[in-house]
Amino acid sequence: MKTKQLLSVALAAVALASSCKKDDYRNQPGSNGSEVKFSSSIVGQPATKASGTQWDANDEIGVFMKQGTGLSKVLSANKKYVTSGNGNFAATGDDVINYPESGAVDFIAYYPYAAAVADNALSIDVSNQADLAKIDVMYSDNAKNLTQESGVANLEFAHKLAKIDLNVTAGTGVSSLTGLTTVFNAVNTTSTLDLATGTVAEGAKAANVSAKVTAATDAHTVEAILIPGAYANKEVVFTVGASTFTWTLPAEATYESGKKYAYNISLRETVTGPQVIVTGEATITDWIAVSGGSVNVIKDKTDPKPEPGTGTVQTIYLETFGDIPVEDRSKKYRFGTYEGFSAKGVTYSDLDPTSYADIRRTTQMEAHAWLPAGRTTGFKVEGINAAGFKDLKLSFDVAANAPAAPITAIEIKVNGKAYPLSGVTGASNEFSSQTITGIAEADAIVLEVSSNATANTAGYRLDNIKLEGTK
Repeated sequence: MKTKQLLSVALAAVALASSCKKDDYRNQPGSNGSEVKFSSSIVGQPATKASGTQWDANDEIGVFMKQGTGLSKVLSANKKYVTSGNGNFAATGDDVINYPESGAVDFIAYYPYAAAVADNALSIDVSNQADLAKIDVMYSDNAKNLTQESGVANLEFAHKLAKIDLNVTAGTGVSSLTGLTTVFNAVNTTSTLDLATGTVAEGAKAANVSAKVTAATDAHTVEAILIPGAYANKEVVFTVGASTFTWTLPAEATYESGKKYAYNISLRETVTGPQVIVTGEATITDWIAVSGGSVNVIKDKTDPKPEPGTGTVQTIYLETFGDIPVEDRSKKYRFGTYEGFSAKGVTYSDLDPTSYADIRRTTQMEAHAWLPAGRTTGFKVEGINAAGFKDLKLSFDVAANAPAAPITAIEIKVNGKAYPLSGVTGASNEFSSQTITGIAEADAIVLEVSSNATANTAGYRLDNIKLEGTK
């Protein structure tokens, strides 16, 4: 899935231009259609990291292709895939992965890439919080039982550590937060991620960790990524100038993998001395990231593994609109005739054959659907096979050609039933995520996306349209 300032990421394995390429387990020509292609997403928000921005140039992930349980039978081990910053990942040389000529395979992937993963364990060190993206450990093991005929596979990444967000304000007696520092005292800083199971080991090497502080006029934001575990009675020390404020975490404080914990903190100076006041209850959510400055408020699961007896959440349909070269950015493609769709086995058509939506790209934005302003238009997708699935959920990324445009201008219908949207977009042409739940179960799904001339005064872009269900 492509990033698009948001999330979605495409991981495309590139075959060699000539001659044969050697995988770990056999020689195989790179031109026989066996190269592995992926789309990917990060749970909570497609293609975003802890830093709240899009993938950076030269970000690296590691990929394993394997069969059987865990990593007992690895066919391609720890192959490095790199992005130029646009969210598409590719490998070169000996890192290119090819499907075997026969048999199904599974994939395991992780971020950030490490050249050495002894005993299939990724080393974790959170002692340096200066660049949160570099310590935001993520893991994917949902792509299973795939063959050359499977088409594009979706890698779904989950955050494996815990994130702490503190909104710090100056209370009574504190005139300014200028120069604020925040230290988590005596917390574990090292661990390992078992790449076979996705399990984070118990933390070790306790040390004082300086959190990342971002200054603002009304409040300062303090962020830290920590090893999951018990944090009962740990001290968090705030320092402003010569004043020190100590907050002792409650006895029940436990930070879990993939969770984000948000607190509102007020620093106060009283006659009895410095005080730290926690206002309200701590907010605990599944890790929800930020894309392009627009806050993603969609709650999603943190781990692709199913709970016992509940089935597995699977991607039924995923459309990223393929790849349009940047030199073709002036071209506009009709839904009824476009041949570059990433989803196969479904049928696309224009809702209005004369006043139509299109697929396009810009210099900065890769292929996406465009609903032009001042036009009643849209598109239809038919033949989505959802037989046997329950708990259907539709998500997509949306941006407008103007800031704070009402998302209500977009109309979504599933099998003829309208599902109203709400809220507004972020800054101009910055994507945010929408999710629709409670979709009626059906063997076949028909999706309609449209807008009318009166409501659509901005022009809207849609991407990474995904239907999920439990089976």
